[in-house]
Amino acid sequence: MLFKRVKLNYYILSFILLIFAITIVGDTIKYQDYSNTLSQNFINKYVNVTQQIREDYRLLFDKLQYDFNKTEANNVSKINQLYELYKNDSNNFNIESAVNELNKDVSFGSYQIFLINKDYIIEQASYKNDIGYNLGQYKVLRNLFDSIFNKKVAIDISPIKIDSSSMQFKRYLLKRSNDGKYLLQIAFVLDFFKELKHKYLSIKDWGQLELYLATENIIQKIEFEKQSFTKQSLELGWKKTKFFLSQLVNDLRIKKNNITVLLNSNINDKKIQVNSEIDKLFTDDKLAYKLDLSKHQLSIYSITDGLFNKSIETKLIIKSIYNTKELADDLQSTLNHALAQILFILITLGFIYLFIIKNVSNKLLKIIDNIKNNRYSNVLNIKTMEIEVLNNCYNEMHNQLNHKIEANINLLNENKRFIADTVHQIRTPLTNIMMNSEMVKMLQTDDSLSSYIEKIDSSINMLSNSYEDLAYIITADSIDYEPSIISLSDILNKRIDFFATISRVNQKEIKPSIQSNISTYINTIELERLIDNNIANGIKYGLKNNPIIINLLKNANSVVLEFKTTGEQIQNKSRIFEKNYRENEAKRGLGLGLNMVKGICEKYQISYSVDYIDGQNVFTYIFEVS
Repeated sequence: MLFKRVKLNYYILSFILLIFAITIVGDTIKYQDYSNTLSQNFINKYVNVTQQIREDYRLLFDKLQYDFNKTEANNVSKINQLYELYKNDSNNFNIESAVNELNKDVSFGSYQIFLINKDYIIEQASYKNDIGYNLGQYKVLRNLFDSIFNKKVAIDISPIKIDSSSMQFKRYLLKRSNDGKYLLQIAFVLDFFKELKHKYLSIKDWGQLELYLATENIIQKIEFEKQSFTKQSLELGWKKTKFFLSQLVNDLRIKKNNITVLLNSNINDKKIQVNSEIDKLFTDDKLAYKLDLSKHQLSIYSITDGLFNKSIETKLIIKSIYNTKELADDLQSTLNHALAQILFILITLGFIYLFIIKNVSNKLLKIIDNIKNNRYSNVLNIKTMEIEVLNNCYNEMHNQLNHKIEANINLLNENKRFIADTVHQIRTPLTNIMMNSEMVKMLQTDDSLSSYIEKIDSSINMLSNSYEDLAYIITADSIDYEPSIISLSDILNKRIDFFATISRVNQKEIKPSIQSNISTYINTIELERLIDNNIANGIKYGLKNNPIIINLLKNANSVVLEFKTTGEQIQNKSRIFEKNYRENEAKRGLGLGLNMVKGICEKYQISYSVDYIDGQNVFTYIFEVS
């Protein structure tokens, strides 16, 4: 069976649940799509804002770069001027006089002077905050200073940097003094912080804004919120750089070996290339973002070179953080709408289900139950036309059928009485025939009548066997045939003796192979009916001059009784035990024998089967061991 039969209400419930499941899936997909659209629109909105912010700051940094580039030639002349000032009066060099000399004709920006000794310490400086600062603790700076002290490099010019103690933008130039005692350093200073802060304050209302400058060795945050500043060591700067890199990697979910190398590096590592490595993290639009609804923020990173168009130049990084409350409210509203829609559909489907169950399914099931139990259907208040027609038609057919059943029962009872009366009428003349047959056998003086007498005996036995079948059939419903343990071997031998005359007259021979002392639990009359019908069928349908083989044997688990008859193969084995079924219509009979056998087998759990083996129809009966 491919499909298990289930009740109608289960089908209806399954269908309703299927519709609800499809609705949930559809609404979930719709909600996800709409949520994704809302999120993307929100992101796009603030990406545009960030791009505008980046463009504003790019223009400022273009101006800053232009201002520095504009003074580049002048900066070289100033470091040479400092060299000459120191050379002319190295023993009485006055740094204040020197810085005034460098700045006396400068109208744009200003210059600062630093003297760095061979221990890499800033010994003198016009910018007092840097005096005493030990630059030799950083290998990368020591290597640079050594190359200048050793005259491998004449002048070194740094990229633009922010001084952490003043937030001023500076570009440093280095040259060895003529006596080799100092490194002469000037810083060209532009106070650009105010312009950046003014822009910061003008766009601050959009969200939180952080600006960073990325150089080759470090990332510096522009502190707009602070009122005062302190000198920051390179160690602290590198620590903050790694913190920023870790935050960037976490926000953008980046897994790149070069960033891992940076995070595992220290300030003295020659492999550090902070600005160029960060630049590689960004795509063509130089933007990257992370939407984190759990923290209620959208973080957008952007990077720009401005006119700093070389990978080794200083880069501007802008981190914009926007509050996502607006998006969260929209998403919650969308979710509430989806849940309300699902709830409405659930309630609607619930009402539909209850309506169908009450007005269709339950009515139909009650009618079916009445049909099943052959009862008159008194289902009321049917609101479905088709079900009402079914109910009325069934009641009409029920009444007609009951009338016919009653008439058939009367006919059946009359048939039973007729058969019972016929059997009763047959008993007396059959007894007389049998008695007279015995008298004829006793009185005959020669064998001239033996063949006739044997045919008469055969007919009497056949008639007696049919009589016993009819007697069992008409009494099976009214008489309780009690079973007991009886000898199957003895009864089988007796019934073979009974059919001996019949088989000889029909030119058949019964060849038994019966194991002795085999007993079973069954009623004697019912066992005889089982045996007699199989032997009678063998005589009736078997080929002449071929034996009817009867085997009875016992094994460890069962008793096997076999009847083997040579003849045509039974074609429809599945129907041979049906009532009134005959394969060979030419052979007349009641068609009740094997059906009677089937009923007896089922009563006593006797296994029965039919096979065709070596030209023989084999009826096998397996009894449980008693």
